[in-house]
Amino acid sequence: MAIEPSEATTPAAPPQPPAVDPGQPPAADKVAGSGRSARAYRHSRPVFDRQIRIHSEYARRLVSLRQFRPTMTALYGIDVILRIVATDEEADQFERVITQRLEALSEALVAERERLQLELERHDLLKARPRYTHPVDLKVQIASPHIGAYTHLILEVDQLMIAIDTLWLSGLLSSKARTEIGIRWRNQLGRAAQSFIELHRYAYDEAKRRGQSEAVDNAAREVVTATDEDPSADETDGDPDAE
Repeated sequence: MAIEPSEATTPAAPPQPPAVDPGQPPAADKVAGSGRSARAYRHSRPVFDRQIRIHSEYARRLVSLRQFRPTMTALYGIDVILRIVATDEEADQFERVITQRLEALSEALVAERERLQLELERHDLLKARPRYTHPVDLKVQIASPHIGAYTHLILEVDQLMIAIDTLWLSGLLSSKARTEIGIRWRNQLGRAAQSFIELHRYAYDEAKRRGQSEAVDNAAREVVTATDEDPSADETDGDPDAE
């Protein structure tokens, strides 16, 4: 903390202009007389803008703003925060844990879809596909590999539910089995999302403890997802198994 000079302190020599470090980003212009930056410096980050459509109700629950945006923010924030406050070894360890969990979920989803595809093929339903009355369109900013992987998992769940609904509408799957499968996969992805959010909270608390919260806030200021519709508005309508 800077120490203010007392009245008895001898005035210091006029301050010299600070040296310019060419390796640092240019400082923002100052607002006249206010001492504040006219515009904070913002990093130019690479992102993929991906338009996706979610059809099934159980996958829609996974992209409600109550869960989807916090999960995307957490996955991006973990990458940003850990590289600021942790050692490379610690950050790599957390990254491996997240990657392994996402990969395990993906492998399980693929195995389930392949099993259902065999059922559809056996009943000559590979080209059959139900129409959904209220699909949701989303624009997702893929700002990190983990965000891309989690988005892909939601799309996998959606395709899984389309296969399940095809079998159900064709009278080949009971309503009970359809509901159980949907709830199981929604909960598995939901638990993974919650673990990422908790890890992000832990990393942020650690950044605050080390006096790095301002650097973290500046680095993670961008909103990493944008939605065209909020499916959480009618999240429990017509669904007897809603939590």
